Amino acid sequence: IACPCALGLATPAATMVGTTIGAQNGVLFKGGDVLERTRDVDTVVFDKTGTLTTGEMELTDVVALDGGGEKAVTDGGDPATEGGEPAADGGAARALADEALDEDAVLRFAASAESGSEHPLGKAVVEGAEERGIEVGSPDSFENVPGQGVRATVDGRDVLVGNRRLLERTDVDPAPAEETMDRLEREGKTAMLVAVDGRVAGVVADADTVKDSAADAVAALRERDLSVEMITGDNERTARAVAEQVGIDPENVRAEVLPEDKADAVEAIQADGSRAMMVGDGVNDAPALAVASVGVAIGSGTDVAIEAADVTLMRDDPRDVLKAVRISEGTLAKIKQNLFWALGYNTAMIPLASLGLLQPVLAAVAMALSSVSVLSNSLLFRRYDPEEEYRLLGRFRS
Repeated sequence: IACPCALGLATPAATMVGTTIGAQNGVLFKGGDVLERTRDVDTVVFDKTGTLTTGEMELTDVVALDGGGEKAVTDGGDPATEGGEPAADGGAARALADEALDEDAVLRFAASAESGSEHPLGKAVVEGAEERGIEVGSPDSFENVPGQGVRATVDGRDVLVGNRRLLERTDVDPAPAEETMDRLEREGKTAMLVAVDGRVAGVVADADTVKDSAADAVAALRERDLSVEMITGDNERTARAVAEQVGIDPENVRAEVLPEDKADAVEAIQADGSRAMMVGDGVNDAPALAVASVGVAIGSGTDVAIEAADVTLMRDDPRDVLKAVRISEGTLAKIKQNLFWALGYNTAMIPLASLGLLQPVLAAVAMALSSVSVLSNSLLFRRYDPEEEYRLLGRFRS
């Protein structure tokens, strides 16, 4: 009667059924320990692009700045002179720098520079230019500046396409475009400055559509008293605009986070003892997925992110994050029920056996029943539908 067979079945039987339920619902757990950790998370951190949004960027705005800021020549001076003296090149270069570019020219320079980029923002600019009939050339030289933009030479002219930090690090004043940038960013768009030959020539903006289910997912997670945060490389205004659409508190938004700093951001969240679940889809998210208590990769994401994650969602629906949490909680509840049945027979029968009041035949039957009870209880869990909260006597799908 003291045989612990049922105890050995209690946890693996429930875990096996729990992982099966997950697989049937597009949630793949990498192990039983992941099931347990998922239940314990108290913070869910979403990457923005491709997770809360579709990740399908589209060019929406092209703005050409009239003159792009301060003229190189002031006080009515001759463009061919500098400080009253003839320019070394006869003023041709300075006149070229002062040229005001129209929208088509701004877009052509931006698209040609971005044609060497693999970033979704750059691809959207190139595709948008081609749709508008703009001839997109290949840059003479190209440099990708992670987290900031690109630097290229197009038709012999230096072109920068990126955020404020990119221009500031190359001593280009972004101030002339500040009003335009502010307006576009308040609309939730990702605005990029375009500088040609050392001055701001215009602004191009991409927009990413928020997934229809993102707001529902965030609301459901918050109803469970989970803290929901967002990490993105976008600027503060754009990030807050997206956060407002999906229902994330502005104070829980971490914007302008460089790719290499995402892991540090997750570690900072966990520094106070919080257990974070990081949800992402890109190569840049892989380090953050690895350091989080639970890393969740969107199935449509990169192989690197899926490999680094503990849980893989086969669909790109953020509501499946909630399914993962529910399956984890249901599985742990089922394990506790199994342990109760396994220990119940031993607890009740061992005292009777020690007093000589238990017949050997009854002991054998009780030992078998304990194992049967554990397996039956686990198999009943197969009927659980993670669309709803797990309840011991709740509704099950037929």
